[in-house]
Parts: sequence; C-alpha cells; structure tokens
Amino acid sequence: MRRWRATHRLEHRTAADEWDATHPESASARRNRYRQNHPEVRRVIWQLRRARLAGSPGKYTAQEWKDLVERSGGRCTYCDEVGILQSDHRIPLAHGGTNLIENILPACGPCNRRKHTMTETEYRSRLASRKSLPPSAGDSLPPQSP
Repeated sequence: MRRWRATHRLEHRTAADEWDATHPESASARRNRYRQNHPEVRRVIWQLRRARLAGSPGKYTAQEWKDLVERSGGRCTYCDEVGILQSDHRIPLAHGGTNLIENILPACGPCNRRKHTMTETEYRSRLASRKSLPPSAGDSLPPQSP
C-alpha cells in the first residue's frame, strides 16, 4: 500500500479528500487525535505559517526542532526551566530575522513573551541587569503599613 501511495500521490490524495468530505465526523476526530498526539509538529506548522505570512525566508522541520529541544535538555534557553517549549527567534521576524533553524532557540512561554521583539543579545542583557538588582528593586508596590 505504501508503495502504491508513493507512486500515485494525486489519486491517493483525491480519494482521501473524498472520504473526508463524506465522513466529516471521523475525519475531524482523526485530525484532533493527530494534533493531540503530535503537539510539536503542530507548533512547527504554526511557526512556519507565521514566518511565511511575515515574508521571512527559511523553514525548519519538526525533526530539526525535536533535535534542538533534545540538545537543550528540554530546558528554556533563558531561564533553564523544564516545560513546554516554544520556538524563539534569536533575531525576531519583526527585525528581519529568518525562520532557519540556526535562528531558533527553545524558550518557555513566559520568557518568549517577555522577550517579545528583542534580539537574543538584548534580552540576555536585560536578564543580566535584573539579576544584578536587589530583590526588592523590581517591586512597584509600596510596602504595606500595619
């Protein structure tokens, strides 16, 4: 069957599209299962779409992303926390960065959102300056009186 699909891609795609159209509930359930079982692939697809809409050159595969996350030990590049990681651009797409894997770093959601459109260097400088402040220096609320 695999060999036939490989040599008859258009016929297979047409038949699959017809089946999806006549069995919408089953097709939807299959797509949902795939999304749940392969979240990293969905993230890469979303990131590629975002970069394409921004007109940024380059793309990377889900396997390249998995390898990058594995090399990082599953930790955020900036805070070293373990968790669900997002692809962060060293040079943001907003500043003309590419979507090549060489421009991608694994980052946790909070760090990625805080970094926003800063470059990797700018964000690391910001983190370093905050670490050198005394713990209460970042507090914006005055101390409560008794």
